Amino acid sequence: MENDAVETVTKAADFLSIENLMHWGGVAAPYAIKVLLALLILWIGSKIARWLGNKVRKNVVKAPNVDETLAKFIGSMVRYAVMAMVFIAAIGQVGVQTASLVAIFGAAGLAIGLALQGTLSNVAAGAMLMLFRPFKIGDFVSITGEEGVVTDMSIFTTEITTVDHVQVIIGNGEVWGSTIQNLTSKGIRRVDNNFGIDYDDNIDKAFDVIKSTAASHPKVLTEPAEPWAKVIGLGESSVDIQSRVWCNSEDYWDVMFDLNKMVKEAFDQNGISIPYPISVELESK
Repeated sequence: MENDAVETVTKAADFLSIENLMHWGGVAAPYAIKVLLALLILWIGSKIARWLGNKVRKNVVKAPNVDETLAKFIGSMVRYAVMAMVFIAAIGQVGVQTASLVAIFGAAGLAIGLALQGTLSNVAAGAMLMLFRPFKIGDFVSITGEEGVVTDMSIFTTEITTVDHVQVIIGNGEVWGSTIQNLTSKGIRRVDNNFGIDYDDNIDKAFDVIKSTAASHPKVLTEPAEPWAKVIGLGESSVDIQSRVWCNSEDYWDVMFDLNKMVKEAFDQNGISIPYPISVELESK
């Protein structure tokens, strides 16, 4: 036992001798320097990537018709691209073969791209929406059969709130691929109301009642046109008349509902009747 202990101490002493330490220090020093250089490259590269990403974002957001969300996304992509190059340079510094690593990254990127085709299409569509700006937050729109106010936009989805306060989230790929109706971008909207009068009633008098009633509404505009009324059809039990007026976009629903009530009351005061539907039953002989 004593001999083993003595032998162990002797080997340890030999290993820790000045000559051995200098030898291993000489071997490890180049690798230590490479690791330190790699860490320095990562540190400096991260600073440059952050600065460049912020610089690109600030420049892009100054461009006309470019949303801030898109500018942030482009800035982030630039930052990540620079960091990827910095990482490859850093690991190349410690002796890793970067050519094979780039090939691996490329294959991984292709696999991820194929797996996330839907998500990437949403990202591309989101970039197009933010670049061309067919609508903005606060606009009343009709998209994919849904009508509501745009309450949020991201690079992936568009969120609208319907008139009955239901939240609808639509992928940007679906938004960009559909017909987009922006109902508030022009600032004014046309309100169409349909009314039916009896066949025995005076049509011209009904026109005058409808137009004068519409003109009396404080939110009805005279430009681009005065209130309008014309016969649009002859129904089974009524002469069908349509009223058209213009109003500010935010007044659309108030004007439409108010005119329904106001015209009905004006018809009653002027002896114009709105007939009930009539069904005729044929007796079989």
